[in-house]
Amino acid sequence: MTNKNLIVMGGVAAVLAIAGYLVGGRSAAKTPRLNGSRLADAFDIEKVAAVEIGPSAAGQSVKLAAGDAGWVVSTYQDYPADRKRIVENLLRLQEAKVGQVIRGKKIEAADRMPVAIRDAAGVELGSFVLGARHEKWGFGRYAQFKGETVLVGDTLDAFAADPKSWCDTKIVDEPYISFRDLAAPTLKEEELGLATGVVAKVTIGGDTNRTVTVGNKLPGGSERYLKIDGEKWVFIVPDYSVEKLLPKPPEAKPDSPAEPAAAPAPQADDAAVSKDGAAQS
Repeated sequence: MTNKNLIVMGGVAAVLAIAGYLVGGRSAAKTPRLNGSRLADAFDIEKVAAVEIGPSAAGQSVKLAAGDAGWVVSTYQDYPADRKRIVENLLRLQEAKVGQVIRGKKIEAADRMPVAIRDAAGVELGSFVLGARHEKWGFGRYAQFKGETVLVGDTLDAFAADPKSWCDTKIVDEPYISFRDLAAPTLKEEELGLATGVVAKVTIGGDTNRTVTVGNKLPGGSERYLKIDGEKWVFIVPDYSVEKLLPKPPEAKPDSPAEPAAAPAPQADDAAVSKDGAAQS
């Protein structure tokens, strides 16, 4: 090969290299590296006054709201939310980072879970969309981030359409009772059975003068309705958790040994018998 040919080929290679650099540079500029980016935009936790989760594909949603009496789950009969749990999960959200960009994958509608963080005026402080957990790893969760589907290391399980994940479900200290759900406020008294239920003393928050009323069993189940004095909610609790409060059935008395049958009394018309055995007329 002549020097002239080498010079021509070298020039072509240089042009291709420059073109590749320019194309790659433009591509890199259009698609910035997302790995390591935080999933949620920066927001001040002290300014958060509402967390909206959902609606899910099934139409379920959860809304947490801060009020004068503290945080409540406004979509769950205004039941008190655990503020500590809210702060912990907002911090986890702030720390969640993109671990991997999943090219060509979309979050399915059935797994889609939108989340919005708002301040007291309703202004959005941050929002994102969660998907399903990773199918195989057991940790990590898909999310929508800057037009891409990404995988984050934290499962962020609390951000689901389950109101109880934001509540402290323990309601009685002694005996320990935790609720499984809140009864629908539309249930009638005859269904709840609280008017004729068992009233018992319990300890709540160190106060031994609290009372609870144990009502009916749920139809076809092993759970009962329970109400705490002075509170508006009716709880659904496991039947075994209130066994100590219910009256014990009377103990069965052991059967006494059978006594020998008494001899029949003589009838008035029977013949009288003398001491020597002779019949008297």
